Amino acid sequence: MEHRKKIVIIGGGFGGIELAKKLKNKNVDVVILDKHNYHTFQPLLYQVATGGLEADSIAFPIRKIFKGQKNL
Repeated sequence: MEHRKKIVIIGGGFGGIELAKKLKNKNVDVVILDKHNYHTFQPLLYQVATGGLEADSIAFPIRKIFKGQKNL
């Protein structure tokens, strides 16, 4: 029985998501902790604030981002 290390990533922002993607093919289990189950693309927040975009067009479900990543 192989014991895999567990990596806990605090936050599902740009840094947390990028780190989890880089760990995709590593022999570790990855857990992302965030108060939301979605990632907000912050560079476009001003578009939402000015009415140019709907809020749901800049929010992406974290599960969908990592679909198929078996160690997450």
